[in-house]
Amino acid sequence: MSVLKKLTSQTAVYGLSTMLGRFLNYALVPLYLSKFTPAEYGVVSVMFTYASFLAIFFALGLETAFFNFSKQTQQPARVFATATYTLVFTGFAAILLARWMGPQIMDWMGYPQYPALIEYLVYILAADAISALGFAWLRQQEKPWTFAWIRLTNIVVNILANLFLLVIAPAFGACLIQHDSTFLGMAFSADQFSGSTWQAFATWGLAQAQPENMIANIFISNLLASAITLPLLSRTFTQLKEGFDVALIKRMLRYSLPLIVVGLAGMINETLDRLLLKNLLPANIADAETGMYNAFYKLSLVLTLFVQAFRFAAEPFFFSKSGDADAKETYAYVMRMFVYATGGIYLLTMVFMPWIAPLLMQNPTYYTNARGLSIIPVLLGANVCLGLYYNLSIWFKLSGQTKMGGLIAAVGALVTLVGNYLFIPQYGFVASAYTTLAAYATLVILGYAFGQKNYPIPYQVSLILGVLTLAIVPVVCLPIYFPTLSHNCYFLLPLLYGAMIYGIETSLKKHHASS
Repeated sequence: MSVLKKLTSQTAVYGLSTMLGRFLNYALVPLYLSKFTPAEYGVVSVMFTYASFLAIFFALGLETAFFNFSKQTQQPARVFATATYTLVFTGFAAILLARWMGPQIMDWMGYPQYPALIEYLVYILAADAISALGFAWLRQQEKPWTFAWIRLTNIVVNILANLFLLVIAPAFGACLIQHDSTFLGMAFSADQFSGSTWQAFATWGLAQAQPENMIANIFISNLLASAITLPLLSRTFTQLKEGFDVALIKRMLRYSLPLIVVGLAGMINETLDRLLLKNLLPANIADAETGMYNAFYKLSLVLTLFVQAFRFAAEPFFFSKSGDADAKETYAYVMRMFVYATGGIYLLTMVFMPWIAPLLMQNPTYYTNARGLSIIPVLLGANVCLGLYYNLSIWFKLSGQTKMGGLIAAVGALVTLVGNYLFIPQYGFVASAYTTLAAYATLVILGYAFGQKNYPIPYQVSLILGVLTLAIVPVVCLPIYFPTLSHNCYFLLPLLYGAMIYGIETSLKKHHASS
């Protein structure tokens, strides 16, 4: 099917850029840990946690609304222009608020010694919200390669700015102050150096090594990357000539504002368990439990990236197909292919885990931890459920019932809150893993039940459950019931899985040919 080939190729491009971007960003973590004390790095972590929630408000759900109304009106440029002007206005209002009440906001957050951080953060969020619409335009216009190189440019600029401000500038300044002529290939006399531009640069460079400036420099680096992204998307903003449609934005906001609830609930499911581990466990083990959970969460990275890449490609694809006579059959077909892929990634991740864990973790304290290893299949299962929900959630986006989508997401967030509060004190990060699985499974069940009632799609439920069972159960149960079985035998499982998929598809094709 040609539509599947297009969706698959675009998912691959989005996945490649997302995976490379995550890897490059991850490379900054050792730099930060070498430059900051835990308390200083904690400031950065907390501020970016706030940012993840604030970003949802800055976006106003208009990214998804853009896809929906582009299809409805057949005027994507006008929809894009209206949404962009709205985010420019709300972003400007947020910037004015941050400049006016910045010190008070930082005092409320508990960091009055860093009054400028909220301004940097708001500038970043405002720019990123507008950029997200630019990226949505590229997705809607099916330009994944343009999307990929601009995203990667943003990440490279962020990394280079971090290296310059945190490493190069302080070292350069120190060398100049010490009159290290070999560093520049030039010599200074004391009179020549004193009061010169080089002295001013040296003094500025040394100042960057101060903790308060180094923390600010992380945000400045992100701001530079966000600011550079906007001109890179300049071609998309030529659509702004279409002007602002008041009647259209009213319809868009009625559709999109409930998606803020969806986004907040999703962020609660994704990040809140780390904060609850820190606050619900005794102080002497809280940091270790949180660190262990974070480390093992990263082992589901490949499946997480695939699900995210699929969402980038699938959302505009689903909206573009919504008017077709066979749209629902196409959605069911995509779901089946998605299940094949996620089941395979789950299986391969588990089979290769004895090699993946030491490679990604490096420290045997982590990858030999029995409790940590026990949650890997659980977290992988949670990501499978999240991917299924992304497929299922199309019904309330296409039918305009975003309020119902917000209600379903809120129920999932409630499961996250209750499960973690009840079980973290007794079971630690293991409770967080199972609660994450329970929350995403709840989203799948509710999404399917309400979707079939309001926008029925002929998903092959029995086939989906059977495939996932055959992908997950053997690789999870064999180590439990046959602990002495050589791990080499596990390499047969992907082969058997592939043969099973081939057999299913061959049988389905014969059935369709005969009917």
